[in-house]
Amino acid sequence: MKFINSILVTTLLLIINVVSGQSQIPMVGSEEILDKLRLNKSINGIESVPYSNINGDPYIYKDFETGKLTVITGEKYDVNVRYDIYANQIHLKTDNVIYAIIHPEKVSLIEAGDLKLIYSDYKKSAGEGTTDGSSYFIVKADGKCKLLIKKNIRIQDAEPAKLYQEAKPAKFILMEDTYYLKSGDKSAVRIKSKNDILNVLSDKKEALDSFITSNKIGVKKIEDLDKIVSHYNSL
Repeated sequence: MKFINSILVTTLLLIINVVSGQSQIPMVGSEEILDKLRLNKSINGIESVPYSNINGDPYIYKDFETGKLTVITGEKYDVNVRYDIYANQIHLKTDNVIYAIIHPEKVSLIEAGDLKLIYSDYKKSAGEGTTDGSSYFIVKADGKCKLLIKKNIRIQDAEPAKLYQEAKPAKFILMEDTYYLKSGDKSAVRIKSKNDILNVLSDKKEALDSFITSNKIGVKKIEDLDKIVSHYNSL
């Protein structure tokens, strides 16, 4: 089983230049994107978790999807892409070699199929002063405030054989999505209550409070949050 391995920049540059003529990714200016993103060769798993021993898979678009990658300086690249939820990594595939982006903060947008993904710091509560981590998010609603979906997954441990029951291997279990708001360039904030929304979008607090109350909108469903964020972005 192979794992993600570090590769010298010069080696990567050579690999990308050699395959560019028949690559699945038209990497025009490969030196430039390499310098911006730093790519590591990646084969099915992270160092401590070999995926071959686990049932199921942790990917969005396991077989890769044709898409666009935009870096923070504005350049766009055609890519074959998938998102590894468990490792929180974006993988790019070229000529059957898989690479992982190890500087995701240099990516401003990834578009694949009907999904848009961004990378952002996040807080688990609106009142927290420091960030709790960073992650890729699916963009559900865009604008001055973004409504973001964080995919969550866990590994259910293997079970040894028991009387009248065969052993069960470990498996990936998708968990409930969690929802975040991202206002401008600020950290994304997890939304669990109406007060969380009003704290994040405090510049329109009264208007939003009235909209939520008069329309009897909750905050647990993504469809209701979409209505609230769309209304805020229209104000």
